[in-house]
Amino acid sequence: MGFGCKTSNKIPNSYDYTPVMLHLTDAKQVDSIGFNLVRSLPEILYPRLLTGDLAIWENSDKRLVVGAQQLIKREKLAISPFVRSNDLFIHEFWRIFKNNFEFGIQGFTFTGKDKYGKVINYGYVDAPDIINLLKTEYIPCNASGSSELTYWDALHSKSYLFNLVQFGSEDLKTDRNKWFEYQKQAIYSPKVNRKFYKAIQKKQIVYKILSPTINSNEENNFFYTALEKYINKNKQTILNASNSDHFSSIMFLPWKVDNITITETWTKYKNIPFQELTSIEFFIDKHAIVLSKNQLEELDVQINLQGLEEYLSEKRFSFLLEKINEQEIPSRQSDKYYQNLLSREWNNIKI
Repeated sequence: MGFGCKTSNKIPNSYDYTPVMLHLTDAKQVDSIGFNLVRSLPEILYPRLLTGDLAIWENSDKRLVVGAQQLIKREKLAISPFVRSNDLFIHEFWRIFKNNFEFGIQGFTFTGKDKYGKVINYGYVDAPDIINLLKTEYIPCNASGSSELTYWDALHSKSYLFNLVQFGSEDLKTDRNKWFEYQKQAIYSPKVNRKFYKAIQKKQIVYKILSPTINSNEENNFFYTALEKYINKNKQTILNASNSDHFSSIMFLPWKVDNITITETWTKYKNIPFQELTSIEFFIDKHAIVLSKNQLEELDVQINLQGLEEYLSEKRFSFLLEKINEQEIPSRQSDKYYQNLLSREWNNIKI
């Protein structure tokens, strides 16, 4: 299994590359992690498995392909769909050498259960087949997570919760003490160096500035009026950004803004949140239009001698926080979540 002396609990201080298997369950992925691999990984892979663009094998030996039709048959026997399975198994290689922990991701096994509680093996997906996908796609994150975290980085953060169920040829499912010692040594021991990915503290924030028709804050009326003025002076920007013919049909009428929704990217530096405007969606005559930051710069909006981004960052108007990352925010909890963004650690924003 490796090289080096063993500790008093019969676990080696060092070992060469050893195949291991991690077991993740949906229920144990707490909110403060920010993401849930057990849910999100099947969701991104499932469509590709059904089309046959991605191979799913019987097991990690990769001698027999399951195929889309067989996968569907197995799924019909399960009490829940493939994308709602409670379990995920990650195949890795681990190594500890000179007090340095290294690991490599090999693949993933997906399982379900039938109505009798019997395990259904959906199959194994090889990591090299999806490495480009994992490195380029962002994993859905709740309010406590990062808005720009790829699946690959999430896997390499080792911040998710798991049990080590196999180490080399050792089956550790029933040996709680043994798997705990291996896991504690590799993941937590202060005597071992490790380089896990640390997510950038970044969040996507979506909020609606309340219309003056339903809010008495004078700042809301002031902002809606100011934005309408710049839009009516620069209608061509709207026409260029829209695929709808509707705006052309009302070109020579005054345009009135009905609703305004702002999307921003927030980054924390030395515990201070910095806000960057991403886009604005607004409704004109009940038709939506979204302008990117670059398109908004064409409008050259100035409010109280401030640029648009600076003005928005002060938040003097009344607004409802609607979304943080992929998490929808109930209107009754908007104020609380906003205060948490300003005052709490960003992995502890959820109420």
